[in-house]
Amino acid sequence: MAETADISTSVPEEEESSEGANAPKEKKSGGESSSGGFNVDAPAFKPRADTTGVEDIMPKLSQRHKQNLRGFYQAYNGEYVSYYVGVLKTFNAKNGYGFVECKQAKEDWGVDVFVHKNNVPTPWTLGQPVEFAVQVNLKGQPQAYDCNWLPRLPQTNAVTPGTTPGLPGKGRAQQGPGSAPGSAPGSGPVSAAGAQAAASDKPEEETLSNEPRRLGTLKSFSSQHGYGFISCPETNQAYKRDVYLDKSQVGESWQWNQLLEFSVSFNERGQPQARHVNWDPVPLIGTDARDVKRNFAPKTLDQLKRLLKLLHEKNNETAVVTAIDLQGGSGAEQSQEDPDVDYLFFVLDRFSSKEETIKSIKDFVKMLFVLMLSRTLKLQKSRTKTLRLIEWFEAASSKIQMQSEAIQPHIQDVLRQINQHIMGAAQENVELQDKAANGKVLAPLFVK
Repeated sequence: MAETADISTSVPEEEESSEGANAPKEKKSGGESSSGGFNVDAPAFKPRADTTGVEDIMPKLSQRHKQNLRGFYQAYNGEYVSYYVGVLKTFNAKNGYGFVECKQAKEDWGVDVFVHKNNVPTPWTLGQPVEFAVQVNLKGQPQAYDCNWLPRLPQTNAVTPGTTPGLPGKGRAQQGPGSAPGSAPGSGPVSAAGAQAAASDKPEEETLSNEPRRLGTLKSFSSQHGYGFISCPETNQAYKRDVYLDKSQVGESWQWNQLLEFSVSFNERGQPQARHVNWDPVPLIGTDARDVKRNFAPKTLDQLKRLLKLLHEKNNETAVVTAIDLQGGSGAEQSQEDPDVDYLFFVLDRFSSKEETIKSIKDFVKMLFVLMLSRTLKLQKSRTKTLRLIEWFEAASSKIQMQSEAIQPHIQDVLRQINQHIMGAAQENVELQDKAANGKVLAPLFVK
C-alpha cells in the first residue's frame, strides 16, 4: 500500500523493566528468545544431592517420545547444551507453580526444578514427561523453561487436577480398525467385523497435545461407521500416521479434501485424535462466507500455520504485525496466491479477549493496527464484519498513548490516512455514517 510505505512494521524496543533487567537470558535453538514464567521469589529449596529413588525417565520413553526430543539447544554463550528430561512431580494450579523431577538435574543442582504455570500445559498430568532447559534465578535456584511436553506415558492412568477425563461419546475416541501407521482405513469400505471389533474395544482416555492447532484436509470419513481420517503434513511427520476423526467432531455438512483446523489429542496408545475441529477456518475478504470447496496455495497454508503458531505461543503482537503485512498493509503487498484470504480476521477470530490482546501490544503496533482496521473498513461489504471491525477500532484507538515517543513521528500522517479511509467507507457503508459525522472520526477516541 503506497500511502503507508514509510511506516516500518518493526516494533521499537522498549526499555526493560528493573525486575527483568538482571535476569540472565538464553537463546533457544532457531534464534528465538526465551519467554516468561520465571519467578525469582520461588520457595526456598532444600538441596538433597542424594538421587536414590529418583527414577531416570529416559528408559521408559517410547520410540515416538524419543523422536520428539530436541536433544540440544544453543545457549547465550554460543555453546550447545543438552536439554534435561524429567516428569511433572507436583503442581498447584492455585499457586501457579510446581516442580519437575529429573535424575540428571538433581545430580547437577541437588533439588527438583521449579516450573511456573506459564510453562505448564492445560490440561496437565502428574508424571507427564517433559524436555526442558534450566534458567537460574537470582538466588541460584534452577527453573524450567523452553518446555517440550511429551505425551503422557501409557501407564499413567490416574486423573489429576487439570486433566480432562474421557467422556462417553465425546471425550473418548478409538482408533478405527486396521489403522496401521500411515494408513487411512476410512478411505474405503469398512468391514462389519472390523466395525464390531472397534465397538467392543474398551473406551480410552486421551491427553490433549501441547502443540499449535493444525490445518489438514479430510482424507476419509464413513458416516455408517462413524469415523474417518485427516491428512496433515506436520502430524504425519511427527506420528507417522493420519489423524483419527470421530463422528462427534463432524459437522452437518462436509466434503472430501475439505480444509479444516483442529487440536491434537492422544489416546492411551499414543495415537493422534482430532479435537475441537473448525470446519470453516479461513475467512475471505468482504464476506462472512468461506469457500470450503477450494484448495489454497501451499504458501498461503504456510502463512496461516505460522499465524496459528504465534497465537499458540501467545505472541499477540507479532501475530498482529504479521497479519497486517500479509493483508497488504504497511507497504507490503498482499499475497498473490490467494488475494481474497482475510488474514486479519483469521487472527481476530482466534483472540480470546479483545482487552487483553490490546493490552499486550505496544503503542506503535496499536497505531498500525488501527490504520489497517480503517483500511479494511473501506473494503468491507459484510455488515457482521463491519460491526466487529468498529468494535476493534474503538477499543484499540482508545488505548493509544498520543505522547508515546514511538508514534510521534508518524501519528499525524496516520491520523490523516485513517480519516480518509473512514470517510471513504462511510459513503457506502451505513454502519459508519454516524461515526463519520462532520468529518471527525478518530480524535476523540485517543487517550491524550
